[in-house]
Amino acid sequence: MNNHTLKKNYIAVVHRILDKKYDVINAPIARKENSIIERCVKNDGDTAITEYYVIKEFDNMSLLHISLQTGRTHQIRVHMQYIGHPIVGDGLYGTSSKLIDRQALHACKVSFSHPITKEHMNIEANLPNDIIKLIQNR
Repeated sequence: MNNHTLKKNYIAVVHRILDKKYDVINAPIARKENSIIERCVKNDGDTAITEYYVIKEFDNMSLLHISLQTGRTHQIRVHMQYIGHPIVGDGLYGTSSKLIDRQALHACKVSFSHPITKEHMNIEANLPNDIIKLIQNR
């Protein structure tokens, strides 16, 4: 990802309505003290850059399109928590939800150059039913 040959795009549903409808979060991420799983924004962490824009707002939630410029463990989850808008259903970086049984986060598109043929590849995945159900009729 650092040399920009791999691009990842996600769809996420986060808590609350965001003041900024577009932003680039540039906040370093490191392992949280005394945890082998959790990460946090920390000055001495590794560079982490997440770009987002709001697609739709409803019921005190926002549907986001997210692009990663770096690829840190739990990057989207940590950055969304950091700006005060954790992902719906994320029990580690926010709270569980009765609306969905998991994080409302979906990798919708991956783009890269094929390692052998060098052909540009785009792989897309439709939204899963549980996220569709979460955002429908709202």
